[in-house]
Amino acid sequence: MGVRRIDPGLLRDMGDRLAADDRDEMAIPSYLHRNPLMRWMAWRRIEVTARRIERCDPECTIMDFGCGTGVLFDAASRVARRVYGVDPVLAAAEMLVEQWALDKVVLLTPDEASTRIEPGSVDLVLAAEVLEHVDPLAPTLEFFRQRLAPNGRLLTSMPTENALYRFGRRLAGFHGEYHHHDARSIDAELRRCGFVRRYLERVPAPGPLAIYWVAEYEVGGERGA
Repeated sequence: MGVRRIDPGLLRDMGDRLAADDRDEMAIPSYLHRNPLMRWMAWRRIEVTARRIERCDPECTIMDFGCGTGVLFDAASRVARRVYGVDPVLAAAEMLVEQWALDKVVLLTPDEASTRIEPGSVDLVLAAEVLEHVDPLAPTLEFFRQRLAPNGRLLTSMPTENALYRFGRRLAGFHGEYHHHDARSIDAELRRCGFVRRYLERVPAPGPLAIYWVAEYEVGGERGA
């Protein structure tokens, strides 16, 4: 099934309720960009990520960490019995949950998630376009490890920060450097924290055209390995 796209009018309303930095981190300008190539690229990584979500076992529990607008809530709700949307800024996600009547979604701040989501209870952690903003990474990755069920998975999308990615950021109107990490450094930190990569797709294509990595991990290695 295709990705359910957020209506441009709703995206604009979300942007109006957010601080400029939060709006940019949720990629709202990219989804609304006048250049169709920019819009296609923004949705392409969502489509690739959503295809991996569809592999989740029926009636699973999903935590969308750094859920932003909630753009992946619909894909997650199709397979999950419960979806936790976790973000420090929930205004946009609240609007989407109300508009789309997403009754499987529970919205939590990170502090609330740490106390309300039971250890070992999550089958799939989504971290789409979020880990590059987190510094240091290790405490967040340990939180993921603790909440994942046996055989649970971590699904990420991460920017490569290559020349094409930086060009796209400038074209989209983003300025400044607010990413602490890129895909390779996040991947290395995940391995140091005991995650094993099981899947990698470069989006939209391999080599210098790889703007994003969509990667899937399991807990299985020793910390520091």
